[in-house]
Amino acid sequence: MRLHHRIGTLLLCTFLALLLLLTGSARAQEQLPGPASQSPPQTHALPTREDLQRWIATNLDTRPQFQEGEVLTQADLDKLRPFLPPRYIDEFNFPGVEFHVSPSGNYAPHPDYLAATEQYSNQTRLAEDGALEGYVAGRPFAQALINPGDPRAGLKAAWNFNYRWQFYGMHVRRYLGALLARGGTASPLSGFPPDLIAGGGKVVRYLVALYQRAYHSHLAQLANGTHLLPFDGAGEFEYKDYVEFLEPYDVRGARFLVYRYDDPRKQDDAWSFLPQLRKVRRLSLTERDDSVAGTEMTLDDFTGFSGRVLDHQWKFLGWKTILHVMNSHHPYARFYGPNGWLPNDRWELRPCAVVEQTPRGERAYGSKLYFWDAQTYETALVLVFDRQGKLWKVIDLLHGWSEDPAQPEVDRGKHVPRNIGFTIVDVQQEQATIFSAYEIVYPLVTTSEVSERYDINKLSEGRR
Repeated sequence: MRLHHRIGTLLLCTFLALLLLLTGSARAQEQLPGPASQSPPQTHALPTREDLQRWIATNLDTRPQFQEGEVLTQADLDKLRPFLPPRYIDEFNFPGVEFHVSPSGNYAPHPDYLAATEQYSNQTRLAEDGALEGYVAGRPFAQALINPGDPRAGLKAAWNFNYRWQFYGMHVRRYLGALLARGGTASPLSGFPPDLIAGGGKVVRYLVALYQRAYHSHLAQLANGTHLLPFDGAGEFEYKDYVEFLEPYDVRGARFLVYRYDDPRKQDDAWSFLPQLRKVRRLSLTERDDSVAGTEMTLDDFTGFSGRVLDHQWKFLGWKTILHVMNSHHPYARFYGPNGWLPNDRWELRPCAVVEQTPRGERAYGSKLYFWDAQTYETALVLVFDRQGKLWKVIDLLHGWSEDPAQPEVDRGKHVPRNIGFTIVDVQQEQATIFSAYEIVYPLVTTSEVSERYDINKLSEGRR
């Protein structure tokens, strides 16, 4: 019962795959020996929310002092400070750091999504409580409506993020995760690609999982008059999530389902199956914004934000250009640095909508700043502040453009920014969580697959 309680508590959300590394008994986690810390704890004062807001306001129109195509090194960090937030940029202050700055690409959503946006966006509106009404498919609100003069611009941006182009959703066959402590020497993990973590860092825990999300409604590519998956009841749901543990051994076979309803006012439902108990039980999702087991993870961190829009207040702060891995030259996320938790990839200067999110009611954190890519509305960066207003965590998400030759051919023609991984750096606890979507695809979704994988009555049967 103790094991069941620990797992059930940690995996209460739509992105349960991300919480796998936090689950399981200590004896099941891989402890990797390493030398004494090679990277001493940072002594930088923690910036406050006001400091970050000043950084944004000061650098809204700053022009870069470098050229696209340049490779910047440790000596060039001051040139990068307008485009990476205070304190996070200090993580890159080490010999051997390189920023390969690529030209900013065109990552326009699929033509079906653009056509749906043009057809339906003029009928989308906000209810008094912030719920979306009249939405059919495509981007809910035109870019011109996201401006600081509109007190509801942040809420509109949040809905644009929620309904960004995702094809039918993603399927990660092997989600590889690790909790890293500062210092040590990175060593290959069994079953992980050897180039996933380079440099330093001590792996405290590891995890492998399978994850799939299937969107059921508002599908721009289904121009059938309803934009729904073709089965009875599809319109009741926005999407469904399926998660299964693959490693470590003591949680192998644990499985979870989450239903996100199309009604924005309706709470999610979730169920779990644990092999040790051989039964399906219903889970509560009311604590999704709390920290998990004293680590840097929260229940709403997947894709930057997997919570419910109406559970928060949203304020638009402006458009800000930042450095972001939008078009990775790897098919899966790779990390490096003294602690093994920094993106090892090519970067781009990308304009982003900056939106402040404040939870309704008391939560473990005080507020967050989201940076949503202006073209795709994918999350580029999240800054998390504690209740005292000090920076707590930095979440940096990595994407790979499906049309780029560096990405698998299986997703060619889908025009999706593939979510290949992320890092969450806890600047207060001096640790980080990294995840790499080692085998990810954005597949077609069939009616038979939905009826099999997302059926509560078949949750005990495992991978199908």
